[in-house]
Amino acid sequence: MGKKRITVIGSSQEQEIKSRRAIQLEQKKIREGKKSVKAPGLAGGQRVVDTTAESLAEYEIIEAKRQAAEALVSTKAAPAPKKARTRSATYAKAKSLVDPLKSYPLSDALKLLRTVSLTKFDGTVELHLTTKTKNQSHTVELPFSPGKTRKIGIVDEKFISNLDSGNIDLNFDLLLVSPDLMPKLVKFAKILGPKGLMPNPKTGTIVADPAAAAKKLAGGNSLQLKSEKDAPVIHTFVGKLSQKDPELEANISAVLSVLPVTKAVLKSTMSPVIKLQMNA
Repeated sequence: MGKKRITVIGSSQEQEIKSRRAIQLEQKKIREGKKSVKAPGLAGGQRVVDTTAESLAEYEIIEAKRQAAEALVSTKAAPAPKKARTRSATYAKAKSLVDPLKSYPLSDALKLLRTVSLTKFDGTVELHLTTKTKNQSHTVELPFSPGKTRKIGIVDEKFISNLDSGNIDLNFDLLLVSPDLMPKLVKFAKILGPKGLMPNPKTGTIVADPAAAAKKLAGGNSLQLKSEKDAPVIHTFVGKLSQKDPELEANISAVLSVLPVTKAVLKSTMSPVIKLQMNA
């Protein structure tokens, strides 16, 4: 027979046994899924609630929502990238005839221009220039007609009244004004300036007889050259492909002679560009 353990009622040993049994009972309740346990130091009836299972359940719900949101974002169609501009095979063939690293003498450039021009109509011969400084403004008289009619505006009292009310179309190549009306036009500089239409003595657009000057400038050989507002760049035209090479060469030379040009390229309507050789 095993030894019998005798415990004296009310002894410290009895209290220890009861305490151990109480702990074992509480642990059993937790294992069986009971929600509340008695913690040492709490008053009678007070319990510590075991929320571990609930917290895990809430976390799982939140995590599931987060993953669903990420999946939704990832499945949204990304914006289609912009398609690179593609040129036709005809343009690519023409461009292959121009050496992009070479600067061509003017006479050679004009011959090459006729080879790489693609239009079936009489294309415009364009000149695109980079100057040493910004704010360039010049008027040049070309030896030969540039082959293009310009639209000339004439400032009178009615023009100023319409401009003041905003009821006017400023689709002009040039704007001419007489000296007596120029002071009334100054307040519209912020409107006319950005469009390159503000008359200026240096460009020959402030004249005593605007009507007579308009007739001359509209179909004449006078060409206004003005750089872009924020860059030392000028875009202009010098003639038509139907003109002979000596005429085009003379017009281009006239433009280059009045500007401090660092770079010049030649092209016609829809053609590749040809870099011009600059004289030292």
